Amino acid sequence: MPRLFGTNGIRGVVGKDIDVDFAFRLGCSVSALFRTGGILVGRDGRDSSRMLEEGLAAGILSQGRNVVSAGLIPTPALQFLVKDTAAEGGVVITASHNPPEYNGFKVVDSDGVEVPRAKEERIERMMDAREWRFSKKTGKRFSPEGLLETYLRSLKHHSGVTGRLFRDLRVVVDCGNGVAGLTTPRVLAELGCEVVTMNDNIDGRFAGRPSEPRPENLGGLSRIVLEEGADLGVAHDGDGDRALFVDETGTVHWGDRTFALVEDEVLRENRGGRVVTPVNSSMAVREIAAKRGGKLVLTKVGSIFVSRTMLATGAVLGGEENGGIFYAPHHPVRDGTMAALLVLKAMARNRMKLSRLLGRLPRFFMAKEKFECREDARKKRAIARLRARLGRRVTSTLDGVRVDLDDKGWVLVRPSGTEPLVRLYAEGRTEQDLSGVLREFRPMVREAVGA
Repeated sequence: MPRLFGTNGIRGVVGKDIDVDFAFRLGCSVSALFRTGGILVGRDGRDSSRMLEEGLAAGILSQGRNVVSAGLIPTPALQFLVKDTAAEGGVVITASHNPPEYNGFKVVDSDGVEVPRAKEERIERMMDAREWRFSKKTGKRFSPEGLLETYLRSLKHHSGVTGRLFRDLRVVVDCGNGVAGLTTPRVLAELGCEVVTMNDNIDGRFAGRPSEPRPENLGGLSRIVLEEGADLGVAHDGDGDRALFVDETGTVHWGDRTFALVEDEVLRENRGGRVVTPVNSSMAVREIAAKRGGKLVLTKVGSIFVSRTMLATGAVLGGEENGGIFYAPHHPVRDGTMAALLVLKAMARNRMKLSRLLGRLPRFFMAKEKFECREDARKKRAIARLRARLGRRVTSTLDGVRVDLDDKGWVLVRPSGTEPLVRLYAEGRTEQDLSGVLREFRPMVREAVGA
């Protein structure tokens, strides 16, 4: 039985790995999994998303199940609405930050979080064996109004932003040609921000910049922040569940820095609260949790692991180094628009620029590198070779291979679950420490992958 789900849903190249027949079979299988009630369906702005939505909907309808169409919508909005509307489940058609030739599916359980692995396996079995029966009576398709407004009201309510707290803030929002253009500029403007937008037209080719909000892709945003004299720049990925930030000096910050800031603010109000984060997060997260009396829970890399662990432990906050922030009072999934609200709230309440706020936090130096490795079996062999070579130096195998280097830093090597890559994460207390880690471990990874 082929494994279809990676660390964050199903993804593949359209016309090669994913097509209309694939979408139809998935729709049939999801219907058989959930059995009763309507299924909420939404999509991002990729050129292939509408086509795949029709195939998916046909599969659901063929099983006698109803489809509730949300249309173009950010992933976190659909996840929230599945729970809020008491839908049996949902599917969002997206490949998140992947290049435009990719697309995929995230299957959402009735609690508004992506289905756990056991349900993924059931879907995979049904798709492989075609374990479903066509209904004599087809389902119906509905397109209710006001779904996005319900989500936006909840964002504003649970963020705790009142009145026009943001009225003196000027923000540049780089929507990345994705569906966050439907939410972030609007909610910030309604809360008093002066908003400047860029790449706000939904374009499945991501013509403005690559969809992934990485520092090397955000030079344009950095420049506009400086030209506009803005207080903040926000950059989203294709489906709106992540956000990276640019401070008033034009400096782009990785997600681990702004997550640490949000963690500091949230734990100040929720002392003793649990914070969930993957094993590749910065040491700053651990130090802030200790300072604020928080309890840190580590997971494998992948938003589903963070969300499910938050639900299981009653955590108040979750976060990832890639710009994912999970705020449980609203909904325990990563949400780029909520992340923007929480960062702006920290700035407004402390009456400080972002650069100064981040400057008060523990400072470490992190690097993230990737090595091409196309077959899953080859990825596994590479990690096994590395683990054998490092022997007793390995401190964790929760996800890949991690080595903690006393007080100087750490390194983690793991196979990507969404792309044909092996990823290396490294952090040091100083730039010199980080350089030493990379000099030692980069050749090892290259050799393990290339062998």
